[in-house]
This record gives sequence, structure tokens and C-alpha cells, in this order.
Amino acid sequence: MNETDAIRVEEYAWPSATVDPVNRMRALAAALPNIAIDETRFDVPFDQLWSFIADLEGNTPRFEGAVTDLRILSREGDSIRLKARTPAGFWTAFDVILRPGWCLMRSRYGHVGMAARPEGPDASRFLHFEGSSVLGRLTRPYFAWNIRQDFRRLRSLL
Repeated sequence: MNETDAIRVEEYAWPSATVDPVNRMRALAAALPNIAIDETRFDVPFDQLWSFIADLEGNTPRFEGAVTDLRILSREGDSIRLKARTPAGFWTAFDVILRPGWCLMRSRYGHVGMAARPEGPDASRFLHFEGSSVLGRLTRPYFAWNIRQDFRRLRSLL
């Protein structure tokens, strides 16, 4: 074998790809049962939107209609354990992964996901899903309605 027959590995390397948080969350939601999902564009910079969303204790009760209080129980890196109180007064514990542009919350009753990415310097794409495998598909219209209300409240707060 001579030098011209040698395989140059760098010419045959696998391509790499990245998936932004919104597309990644959309793919995750597609695999979960009984999920309502929606997305919108906010005319605010990504950092402004995400710093608001990431303040779970301070801001979640302000925009999420199904939460009247939220308390962080523990935090280790991007893993959070919290409890949230519903308008009916029930507390539910959630395991949360919170990263820039990514928030995934899981409880024994359901799933909540929020993701964002910049769309230029002064706008952001925001995706939100909610659902419950325990409560079933009949609750999907309620979750869809709740997400639309969350978007409405977020617009007034940002």
C-alpha cells in the first residue's frame, strides 16, 4: 500500500450536530403521553426571558395558573427538588432539571417542560408543555388552555 492509497480519517469523520433547547424539548414532549404543547415568540432578549423563567420560586406563581406557591427544597448543580401548591391547596413534589434555556419538571402526577432559545438579539422562542400520564388524555384540553393563559400572563410580566 502506498501513500496515495492510505485512508485519511479526518476526511471521513462523522458530522456533528447540535439541537437547541426548544427542538430538544419538542422531541422529548413527543415521546410523553397526554401532553399539551405550545410555543410562542416573545419580543424580549433571551437573557431577560430566561432569567425570569429560571427564578422558579419568585416567578412561577406569577405566571403559572396551576401554581399558587413554590418552594425549593434542595438544589445540587442543575438538579432541584421543589414542592408546588395548587389553587386547591394541594402540594406536589417535583424533580427538576434547570439549565440555560431548559427546565424539565417531573412529579408522580405529571410532567412540565419549558425551553427557550434566542431569535435574534431582541426576541426569544419559548416552548411550554404540561401533561399527566396519571390523569390521562381527557385533561389535555385543560393543559392546553392553561399554557395559553401562562403565555398571556408572561407577556404582561416581561
